[in-house]
Amino acid sequence: MLVLQVYKWNPRLHVPLTHTTHEKDRASKNLSLFLIETAMAIPPKNALYFLLLVSSFILGAMADLALSCPSRCEVELQWTLYARQIGGGANANQEEMVHSVHPTTGFGTIVVNNWDVLDAPLPNAAIVARARGTHTKAGPAAGDWFTSLSIVFEGARFNGSTFQVMGITNTDGLWAIVGGTKELSRADGTIKHTLLRATALENYRQLDIRAFYTPPAVNSNGIAAQ
Repeated sequence: MLVLQVYKWNPRLHVPLTHTTHEKDRASKNLSLFLIETAMAIPPKNALYFLLLVSSFILGAMADLALSCPSRCEVELQWTLYARQIGGGANANQEEMVHSVHPTTGFGTIVVNNWDVLDAPLPNAAIVARARGTHTKAGPAAGDWFTSLSIVFEGARFNGSTFQVMGITNTDGLWAIVGGTKELSRADGTIKHTLLRATALENYRQLDIRAFYTPPAVNSNGIAAQ
């Protein structure tokens, strides 16, 4: 299990985190032209002083942005977990609530689920979260299942926090993270899901999570409060 967290300046509250090389070059050229034109309009004896003053200001501002995070910081989370889907038996964690009137395709079927989310693809692995929601047969093909979930975390790390997730659940694919709560507030990102193995009663899916979220608060050093 790999958990990677990176703290960044929040692009929703301030400026974008990254720019393309073209954008950086264009901004640099625009700044250079501005400085040259302004310096030419100033008497020669003051032009050099002006350029030195502005350059010092820009360098100082860049250093402040690089070394501090004075407001809320955005966090990148990369984490691999495993969903266990049990379709029948005493330990079933899903139930068909709306039956389809189309027996050939199953179109319109609605299933309520409370899947275990584990730290390994094993029955006795630790439960990290529960994937609670529904999946609906929204098309005629076998993989046309629309899934809407709240992934509710348990344990010390994200206890009580959630990801709000939706997407198509085919054999493999991507879900969108469209929101989050508590420590995972303002979350967005994707979950790549891959079917590892399947039997008549249960499936194990690998969930490769890549998300960005904004913790509720940071300390004076820009580190998320735990």
